[in-house]
Parts: sequence; C-alpha cells; structure tokens
Amino acid sequence: MHTAVIGWDIGGAHLKAVMLNEAGCVVQATQRVCPLWQGLEQLVFAMQQVLSDWQINASNYSHALTMTGELVDVFSHRAQGVMAIAHTVQPYLEHCFFYAANAAKTEFVTDVTGLSKQIASMNWHASALCIAQQTQGASIVMDIGSTTTDITACEDGRVITRGWTDAERMAQGGLFYSGVVRTALMAFGPYLDWQAKPYHLAAEYFATTADVYRLLGYLSKEEDIVPTADGQDRSQIATMRRLARMVGHDMEDFPESTWHALAEAFKQQQMKMISQLISPLLVRSAATPTLISMGAGQFLVEALAHQLGLPVQSAQSMINANNLDLQRQAAIAYPAFAVARLWQQWH
Repeated sequence: MHTAVIGWDIGGAHLKAVMLNEAGCVVQATQRVCPLWQGLEQLVFAMQQVLSDWQINASNYSHALTMTGELVDVFSHRAQGVMAIAHTVQPYLEHCFFYAANAAKTEFVTDVTGLSKQIASMNWHASALCIAQQTQGASIVMDIGSTTTDITACEDGRVITRGWTDAERMAQGGLFYSGVVRTALMAFGPYLDWQAKPYHLAAEYFATTADVYRLLGYLSKEEDIVPTADGQDRSQIATMRRLARMVGHDMEDFPESTWHALAEAFKQQQMKMISQLISPLLVRSAATPTLISMGAGQFLVEALAHQLGLPVQSAQSMINANNLDLQRQAAIAYPAFAVARLWQQWH
C-alpha cells in the first residue's frame, strides 16, 4: 500500500494529470490545453480546472511533477522556466515533488534550486524508466504526442539514453519535433510524394497534423483540442480546405477521396521520418525489440511496427486502472502516470 498521489506533466501546450489511489490504480486521468507561452496564469487556470473537476483538496495528496514547459519562449532560458514553473505550482500543490534525473542519480526533489538541468524536459526518462521496470529484453519506448516524438531504448530493466538534454537528444535522434496534433504540415516538406510525383508544399501555417489524423479518423475529441491553423472549425469540410491549401488547391478542385489520399501521404511521410530515427536502434540491438506505444499517436507506433515487422505493445496494457477508458487516458498522459508510479515505488 502507498500514499495516494497525483502525477503532473507540465508541457508547453498541454497539462496532463493522473491520479493513483493507495493501491497504485488509476482513478483519474486527464489532459488540458495549457498554452504556457501566453503566461503562467494559463498553468494556474488549467491546474485549478483539474482539481475542480476532480472535486478534490490538493493538500490531501502528494504530487509528483515533471515538465517540458520550461522551454517556451515566455522564459529567457530553461533554468528560469524551471524555477518559474516550480514557484507557480507550489502554492497550489502543498506536498510537491519534482522528478530529477541524470547519469548519476534519479530522484524526486522538493527544492529545484540549482537542479534545472536534471529537471528540465525529463518526462521521457520517467516514462522509459517506468516501462523498463515492467519489461524484459529489448524494447523501444515511443511516446508520440501532440507536438513531439520521444524514442528511447530500454534493455534488461535499464534505460539506454541517447543524450540527456533536448539538444543532445535532438542531435542523436531521441527527440523529434513531430507530433499528431500541433505540428505544422510545412515541416514535412519541401516535397511530398502525392499523385505519383514529388509535390512542393506551401511553406505556410495552413494546416497541422491534427487535420491529417482527424480526416483519417484517428483522433478522439479528447486529443483534438488545440485550435486549428486558420481558427475555423474541425468539420470535415474545413479540414479538407486546410489540407488543400498545403498543395495550392481549393477543396472544390477535387473530390473528397483526393484529400483523404493527401492526408494518407502526409501520414506516410511522418512514418518515414520517424522510422529513420528508429533504424540505428534496430542495428545496435542484439535482439528484436518490441515497440512500446504511448501518447496521442499510439496508432502511428502500431502502423510503424507493422511496416517494420516489429512486435508492438501498448503501454495501456501495463496500466492498472478502474476501467478501459481510464487506461487509455493514462496511456495518452503516460509521463504523468510514470512519475506518479515511480514516486509511489520510492516512498
């Protein structure tokens, strides 16, 4: 038996929260829009929304936190962001512990002073460590979220890091700025294979990956919560109109099937880009690794596994929850689940 705990993953665009009861079972899980670049009041509002919706007194729980929001451009640098986020949440979360990790030590701390490098953007490590503790042999943990893709190898209970900082992981393929909701489709250019030829893409913020996966039927309403590129609605017509602009067309130029084919072409391009980052891990692994999927883009991991001929397992299957919907929501918000689970194990 453990103390009930709430895990929080404070991102630059979303706030994720998962509550575990004393037995380590998920009893609440949610994701909220939190455009932190607009100011810290956005974090306070989102956090208060969660606590209000759950109808709980935060002081009755321990709180385990990880963050990536420190890198938004409202802060001059990450150290400032870590301190500002910590000072913002502490008045609302009385028993507050921050996940900190580096090559020498992994721990939870109450004081973030001087520890920004160990705390900033370590949600990927918490997720991978949590998975590593539950799996044997070789695996590749893939968290495809709204904005980024984290790719981390695990073997025999250990996390095999490809750098610790965002810069190191971006240089070595552990962090890829490509997700299934917020990524601008111009990032998939300059050319896209479509209609049997390389098609030049507009280098404009006309559409996002949410348009692709909404049209293809992959995004749930809980995941499709970010404003559209043009500020218009999320209807099929509005979605196809945004996609058409990416290739210089009006939606009316072709039948609906054409825009579905364009969405599929964007999907294949994203899969190709991600598979190139997985390839070095497959070469280094002595055994065939299992892809472990989590995040809003779990469906993309499954498609990649099928394409590459690799076994795949959803992190959802490793989560103890009161029902399947809570399991699914916790898998989408997996870093929040991971820090809550790790905190319980260590306290």
